[in-house]
Amino acid sequence: MNRINISFMTDDALETLYRNSEKVAEYLMKEKENSNWLKLIYKGNLYEEKKYKINDIKLLTDENYENVDFQNSIMIYETLKELPRYIITDERFWCWFNFTIGYKAALQAMKIKSKTTFEDHWLFKQGKRRGLFFNVLARCYFRVDLSVDESLEDKYSLTKFVIENPERFRTLTWRANSNEKTIVLGTLKAEKDIVEKYKDIIDVDKIKYNDGKATIYSEITKQLSLYGSVRLIDAASEKDIYEFVYKKMEEMIQKELEAHGKKQI
Repeated sequence: MNRINISFMTDDALETLYRNSEKVAEYLMKEKENSNWLKLIYKGNLYEEKKYKINDIKLLTDENYENVDFQNSIMIYETLKELPRYIITDERFWCWFNFTIGYKAALQAMKIKSKTTFEDHWLFKQGKRRGLFFNVLARCYFRVDLSVDESLEDKYSLTKFVIENPERFRTLTWRANSNEKTIVLGTLKAEKDIVEKYKDIIDVDKIKYNDGKATIYSEITKQLSLYGSVRLIDAASEKDIYEFVYKKMEEMIQKELEAHGKKQI
């Protein structure tokens, strides 16, 4: 496989995209094949080449992007995982990646409907943390990075669980404690076991709280925050997190079953 140097979008080019986000969004809605039109927005050097190299990959495309989401997420992770963290978390890197290697896939993964879609899902307008987990392809990388578990027979089994329903993972990423992989893995393993245990009785994914505005997963994230307010959650083991999340979810499901007159287990 060919190796290529990574690049960053230049600061001037990035600033120009921010200033012209409406025009950029219009081009993204029309130009599905490549980003050559960027030269019409910015006349200078778009990218600055860096010393680090990666495999030159070709992401899969499908009008129903769910068909290739998992494969592409793994490909992005395996291609980029050796890069330093400061690169993987840089907006300029993801601008280069999305407008070059990931262009076609990115447009299928997140349909551009307005400048807001572009700003929120291609740029880091909402801040660095939200930018990383909202970004159309950066989030693919981090979903895998935080869910891959080498100790499992299928190290990507939790990744599959997450991609089947991103809500199982999304609300965790809005909080800083998701930087601790033990917290993420413990939570995901408990969620997965609970979903499997109750699959023939109730669809856990459809349980709602707060007048239908919150899922069981967002409620668990709140419970984790409360857990962290009374103890040093960063020092908790994966087993501690698993047992806490499993117990809380089981309690929540038993109440749901009781409320609907269903058999409890």
